[in-house]
Amino acid sequence: MKILHVSTIIEWRGGDNQMLTTYSILKPHLDLQQFIFCPETSVLQQKCIELSIPHFTASRNSRYSIAFIKKLYKILKEQQIEVLHVHDSKAFSMSLLLIKFFPKLKLVYSRKRNNKVHKNFFKVLKYNHHRIDRIVCVSQAVKNVLKPVLKSENKVQVIYDGIDVKNFSHSLDSGILRSDYNIPKDAFIIGNIASLTSQKDLFTFLDAAKIILAETKNELKFLIVGQGPLEKELKAYAKELGVQKDIIFTGFRTDIPKILPELDLFLLSSETEGLPLSIMEAFACKVPVVATAAGGTGEAISNGNTGMISPIKDPNKLAANTLKIINDPELRNKVIANAFELVNSKFTLDVMEQNYYKFYKNLFN
Repeated sequence: MKILHVSTIIEWRGGDNQMLTTYSILKPHLDLQQFIFCPETSVLQQKCIELSIPHFTASRNSRYSIAFIKKLYKILKEQQIEVLHVHDSKAFSMSLLLIKFFPKLKLVYSRKRNNKVHKNFFKVLKYNHHRIDRIVCVSQAVKNVLKPVLKSENKVQVIYDGIDVKNFSHSLDSGILRSDYNIPKDAFIIGNIASLTSQKDLFTFLDAAKIILAETKNELKFLIVGQGPLEKELKAYAKELGVQKDIIFTGFRTDIPKILPELDLFLLSSETEGLPLSIMEAFACKVPVVATAAGGTGEAISNGNTGMISPIKDPNKLAANTLKIINDPELRNKVIANAFELVNSKFTLDVMEQNYYKFYKNLFN
């Protein structure tokens, strides 16, 4: 079976990371031959080069690049692709323009975010196209946002993403963060690993930080690990709140498995999510998680059992739940143990591999 994975994204996002994960876990299956098609100069192209992954590229200098569409047509024809698996909305739209030329081609669309799909004529037409074989959602929450535009849910399937649990669970507190940012040994470190975008709502993270700092005598440091377009605004807002001395913006880091175990608490403030793998990674590192009920987050966090869940854009509740974890060692140990058990049973790469292999094989049954 020949599978072509397509992404139109230039920068690096979680969706592309998971597409590479899907490619990697299925690579041992010799009956699946996989390729990747992505934009020239994209981060994904560089990753494919580094990992020696069979791939194709084309320029994508506009929203729906003609050059990209032409190259996609050429690849489908010359490589005799059997499954076209598109991983973002623009790639999905482009594929629908070409699908009529390939009557036997199977079309799969992966949707990873739970941002609202507005019901209009074009969206209904797009998501109910008769040539769509499957829509894969990373969580039930993502599936739910599609329901208003779907005439039938028969083609929609939830497959949870997974992580390399061993890679994270075997990591130890290395002290890298304390060394790099001169954080005192006894300071309690609360962190978030995210792109600095509106989706992650780090302004609420900062609001919660101010409340937490005012409500405890413990020495705390808050870390925001990542980069993005809102960096200047977030730094200015931290200064406006008067918490800048306790907030550390680390920028982009490539050593997440090494630094994550050093956090004492992972604080997720997102407004929208599919199902954030960062909380799974925290589970595996035995770092307790306090999060907003964004997207599929509630499918992994059971309040008071595997973490603490809070309403979206509610810094007071985020702060209150964080303080519960800080002040109640018994609760903290309970959620750590339960979350570690959950990630090992439901969100491993082995489980993901089995689900995707079965999924691809069933496309032709």
